[in-house]
Amino acid sequence: MMGASIISAGMLISRFLGLIREHMMLSVFGDSNISGAYNLAFVVPDLFYNLLAGGAMSAAFIPVFTSYLSRDQHEEAHETGSTIATFLLVAMTVCVAICIIFAPQLIGTLQLLQPPDHPLSQNDIKLTISLMRIMCVMLIFTAQSGHFTGILNSYKHFLTPVAVWLVYNASIILGIGVFSKMAIFGGSPQNPNIHGVAYSVVLGAIMLALIQYPVALKFGFKLKFALNFAHEGVRKVLALFLPVMVSLALSQINLLLLPLILGVHFGLPAVTDIRAANRLVLLPLGLFAIAISTAAFPKLAEQAAWGEHSAFRTTFAKAMKLIMLLSIPSAMILFVLAEPITYLLWGGGKFGKQGVEAASFVLMLFAWGLLGLGMMQIINRAFYAMHDTITPTIVGVGMVVCNFSLSLYLAYHGAGGMDYGSVAFSTTLTTTVATVILAVLLRRRMAGFEGRSMLFTLLKTLAAAAVMGVVCYFVAVLLAPMFSGTKLGPAFRWPAPFVPKEVDITKLANIRVPRLRMLIEVGMSMFAGMLVYLGMLKALKVPELTTLTERFAGKFRKRPTNV
Repeated sequence: MMGASIISAGMLISRFLGLIREHMMLSVFGDSNISGAYNLAFVVPDLFYNLLAGGAMSAAFIPVFTSYLSRDQHEEAHETGSTIATFLLVAMTVCVAICIIFAPQLIGTLQLLQPPDHPLSQNDIKLTISLMRIMCVMLIFTAQSGHFTGILNSYKHFLTPVAVWLVYNASIILGIGVFSKMAIFGGSPQNPNIHGVAYSVVLGAIMLALIQYPVALKFGFKLKFALNFAHEGVRKVLALFLPVMVSLALSQINLLLLPLILGVHFGLPAVTDIRAANRLVLLPLGLFAIAISTAAFPKLAEQAAWGEHSAFRTTFAKAMKLIMLLSIPSAMILFVLAEPITYLLWGGGKFGKQGVEAASFVLMLFAWGLLGLGMMQIINRAFYAMHDTITPTIVGVGMVVCNFSLSLYLAYHGAGGMDYGSVAFSTTLTTTVATVILAVLLRRRMAGFEGRSMLFTLLKTLAAAAVMGVVCYFVAVLLAPMFSGTKLGPAFRWPAPFVPKEVDITKLANIRVPRLRMLIEVGMSMFAGMLVYLGMLKALKVPELTTLTERFAGKFRKRPTNV
């Protein structure tokens, strides 16, 4: 899929900038109460975004918009797109007003989960409220950006939607490195201020919308401010939107927001450590599963609209197998090399041994949710393409309720040594179970989807990844004393490393990590593991491997010239 290749390439660059952004953030602010307040300030705005925009609106909008385009009914498509854009503008403006006016009350609800033996200080609460009031403005622009992304994806244009995230990440990097140290934002080179970073988030969000808007116009989209709810296309989108909103929002809440919300129980430093681990899981998820699912969705929607059931099953099966092929080894690498990777990417500056050990512990528990998370992306979109939004919604509600209940139970009953890691364990377990349930229901709905073939691919991939994991582990153990110099190799710690309930940033000493030597250790371990993995796939005769390598090689193969 050319679309998947473009999205993967763009996401790769964007995720690289994201890694730089997160490293700078942790290096400057560490896993302190300040960084914890910053991460907590995102929760309510992100919740509004996931409910009213995000992937939900695109998932409801794209099938309707695509169906109009496929029948050359462009005016109907533009009327639908314009009304949805206006609706999002009004809705997000209301959400921003709610965040600004009721910030103390909204943050107050999160305090219900604060550590019973060490409640959040008034300074921490005031800082969180202040940051949320600044960053909530981004909602207006990220919603429009997400809508323009849906329009461009419907036109089979994927380059601009992934490229704009480079600008967003670059803006936040500018905020950490420059804005936070400017007097206008209350900072100095010696004492950076987190408010400078908050303003850079808003700047990045503005750029997301401004860059995509003219490209959508170039493709022929005609935007006008209108609220024509009587239009047939608009009614279809809104009818699909509510259940899609619930199911997709719940998926995002389960992975991104719920762990942070529940992390408050263990203190603000733990919130930062959980987020640091969460970011690493999102890297392969975005590069592979989301890229493949996003590229396949318009095609699935088009095939469903034309009643091409056989082609629909083939497209779905190919996407599922590719996600398995790429997500399973990614999960194994994150599990086995959790601590070296965390040291390499996040270690240094104010983020030292305490934070690295805690984040890597959480990462090991998050890692095995990657397969379920990846498969859920394409399974949900298959349901949406067939205009079935109820099934994913019901399963999604059950997933979040079970995750919240299990996480609270583990948090208040000691979690058998998992401590703050219990939020990751619960997320992994509930996501995996929900994905299995969705797969069974989808198979019944589609009257089969090459299930036997997918099962064989899954088992062979798991076997190859298991051998790869053993190789990665022993290569890293062998290289750690030589390259890291301090034996920063794989470590499977139990119980959870200690994280204090409160960390004063002024008490955090700067540390240095032998980054180049760590890079060699991690890189060589991964390279050796991947060679074994590919060799095992070939020995097990996994056909998708040939498809993947042929597509990759085709990009560099010289094409014959017509004469």
